[in-house]
Amino acid sequence: MTMLAGELEAWKKLERRDPEEAAACAGAEYWVEDAVFALPVFGQAYLVDPDGRSIREIGLHELHLDDTTHLNLLAPLYLAGCAPPETSGKMIPPNSLPGGAAFFKGPHEIPNEVIAHNFGSDPEKFMHTGVMLGGRAAAGGDAAVSIPVFPKLVVTVILWTGDLEFPPRAQMLLDETAASHLRIDALWAAMVMTARAMVQLGGHGAHDDNV
Repeated sequence: MTMLAGELEAWKKLERRDPEEAAACAGAEYWVEDAVFALPVFGQAYLVDPDGRSIREIGLHELHLDDTTHLNLLAPLYLAGCAPPETSGKMIPPNSLPGGAAFFKGPHEIPNEVIAHNFGSDPEKFMHTGVMLGGRAAAGGDAAVSIPVFPKLVVTVILWTGDLEFPPRAQMLLDETAASHLRIDALWAAMVMTARAMVQLGGHGAHDDNV
């Protein structure tokens, strides 16, 4: 299987970190006998195997993440780089992060329009899909849900439904501590993965080519 750019380095970085420390910082478990991490992703359990450089599901899953979701890149990056700070609960626009205004545009545009396109006329389906991803209701817009990509990486998605005058729109927010755990390019990939997961579970089709 061909690795994404940076994926091999992410696994090597994880191999260099003390696994017990990584698990404690990341909100994961480290199973010493198997030398694997049990990591919640969208509220569902995955086994992350640094020796085999592989990730697999544990138990029954509503969502089956495939290679295009960047999970094989993000999971080792998160475990390798996660820092002690807990989430604060203060959600901010990604553009407000250091370097965010310059980064989140063009090829790194935040996938807000994908969410609006797929859920703008159905806030109930939007909320149901968010809850299926481990999310909980949040404040804002006509509907909003906070989704735990990883235990310390929460993406809040706010939806405004459209009408005859205005089209639907959406906004993704990150906890203000997000940059403590992942680089800005990885945070963008995490938001893309969140949008793809929502479309896969509840969007107009199994995949959206615009994500």
